[in-house]
Amino acid sequence: MASPILTRSGSTETALSQHMSQVFNYMAGGVGISGVVAWLVTASPAMMQIAIKGQIVWFIALLGMAFMLNSIIFRLQPAAGLAVFAGFSALMGMALSPLALVYTGSSIATAFATASIMFAGTAAYGYFTKRSLSGWGTFLTMGVWGLVGASIIGLVLSLFGVNMGPLSFVISLVAVPLFAGLTAYETNSIRENFASYGRDEIMRSRLAILQATSLYINFINMFTSLLHLMGDRR
Repeated sequence: MASPILTRSGSTETALSQHMSQVFNYMAGGVGISGVVAWLVTASPAMMQIAIKGQIVWFIALLGMAFMLNSIIFRLQPAAGLAVFAGFSALMGMALSPLALVYTGSSIATAFATASIMFAGTAAYGYFTKRSLSGWGTFLTMGVWGLVGASIIGLVLSLFGVNMGPLSFVISLVAVPLFAGLTAYETNSIRENFASYGRDEIMRSRLAILQATSLYINFINMFTSLLHLMGDRR
């Protein structure tokens, strides 16, 4: 009787491995799209002016999309959901492009490499640890809401000419470990809950896109926060 159990277990592990590969491939694709768009905008003075003048618009649009993506993607076929994620990634690349005017190229590369290592390490921990990290969820969610609130306050105050340098530094200092923790927690959650996804391939594909989007947002926040903390300005 042990053989069928082992077979099902092996099949589940294989399916989980394939699902995780799909999630990380989507996430890496999103990062790639953002990088290409940012590079193209940097190479075009006209597009860069649009990116600079629309910073508040990009912030509001991206924040709104981040909260709406869950309901949007669950109503779409996977191909359309991927297109939405690609559009979100492209818009993020547009919003991030002015960083190339603020920080040196070597600083951007260093922050990206550091964020990549941190992301890979925390994702690996979340996946391979024998512990369930479900207890982290409430604390991390509260932290994210706190950062969103602080960012909105900072944005509003900056419109009135208030120097938000110290607040931005504190936000970045908190964001790095917070989003690293979220990466571990979310990767662990995918592993722990995979068996409950069922055999619906369309639903699994939708979940993969949503999970990739969440991990992508974690990575982008880690990257920009590290750049703010350790980057050399031009």
